[in-house]
Amino acid sequence: MTVPQIYIFVVLAATLTLFIWGRWRYDVVALLALLAVVIGGLIPAEQAFSRFGYPAVISVAAVLVISRAIQNSGLIG
Repeated sequence: MTVPQIYIFVVLAATLTLFIWGRWRYDVVALLALLAVVIGGLIPAEQAFSRFGYPAVISVAAVLVISRAIQNSGLIG
């Protein structure tokens, strides 16, 4: 295995560990993982946030916001 492959596996393992641990919010963990691969040089810095404008990403973000709003309103309980 090459050094970049080992680095990405370490970042993935750390990300999954933090997701399972559940102490930090998932969006913070995801941004930390993105920053780790940018700092490691696996993704160029100018392309790191370029994919956030895709419709699928916006749809997922909208679903997360709507589900939190429904949960906070007490409609589910």
